[in-house]
Amino acid sequence: MSRRAIVLFLGASLAASVIAGPAAATTDTTPPSAPTILTAFEYQFLEVAFSYSLSTDNVTPKAAITYELYLDGVFESDIVPFIRPEFPNSSRASAYAHAPGPVTLTMRAVDAAGNKSALSNAITVTAIE
Repeated sequence: MSRRAIVLFLGASLAASVIAGPAAATTDTTPPSAPTILTAFEYQFLEVAFSYSLSTDNVTPKAAITYELYLDGVFESDIVPFIRPEFPNSSRASAYAHAPGPVTLTMRAVDAAGNKSALSNAITVTAIE
């Protein structure tokens, strides 16, 4: 039994891509959906707890999306969601107000590529000492 070699001629651009490897992955430019703050509660010592819906994204998995929390329109902190199996579409978090009185919470989602969603709805609660 004899062996035969089959030789295919590849066009210059196709040959270059085969030799160089796959093209660079396309850049994700689509922001995730905006989260929704579902509820907020006031606790003592200026703590404010809240629950929010998890955002979705075209590339980043739900568990890898992070969130930016704003108190009265000023960035307060980043939030990594804690996803419980019994509530896979929402998470809870808390923050501390800077002084007693009304405080407005908003947040936005950030995907792995750094794209930011629109701001969430705003909820105002009263922080108590």
